[in-house]
Amino acid sequence: MTERPPPAVATLVHRLSDCPDDFLGPPLVGGRGAVGIAAVVGDTLTLLKAELPLDWSASLAPAQADAGSENWLRCCLVACWLVSDPELLPIITANQFLGFLAVDLQRVASLVCADFLVQDPDRREELARLMLRAIGVVPAGETPEQAVDRLATLDSFTRSRVEAEARAAEARAREVRAALERKRAEEAAARASRE
Repeated sequence: MTERPPPAVATLVHRLSDCPDDFLGPPLVGGRGAVGIAAVVGDTLTLLKAELPLDWSASLAPAQADAGSENWLRCCLVACWLVSDPELLPIITANQFLGFLAVDLQRVASLVCADFLVQDPDRREELARLMLRAIGVVPAGETPEQAVDRLATLDSFTRSRVEAEARAAEARAREVRAALERKRAEEAAARASRE
């Protein structure tokens, strides 16, 4: 049996752009029209020849969820759509998929709205690359170094950290400017009072 080659990132990005609205639609927790996230993840695991572990059922079907948890649940639906790609499905295991949901996807969901994983080109590519990294394969047509470098340029956590550092640096610069202005004003006032 020959090993199946990994898909190109472009293939997975295209699949994400075709994600049905049902995966991002109505409220996911409680109420009418709620999507059965545990059922969708369970069906995806069935495609991977596995069953949904009992400890996952409760986390995927909460009675109530905060905005962050609901976003992660919606991201799980998008990940199910992605992993069902005919080129990806044969090369991923159930354990790799669940690990991806628990770690990489949880991390992305803390920063990125699920809708952006479908609508934003960079977020689609980030998700596709994270999935391939979780499987332990290099995208078709790339070297390992190229794959690592490209993911680093898309990484939401790095971008968030850099933006926070830039905001902090700007705040410090404003404080320094304000302190210099106060000092100049005090010196000017002191000179004026001596004259």
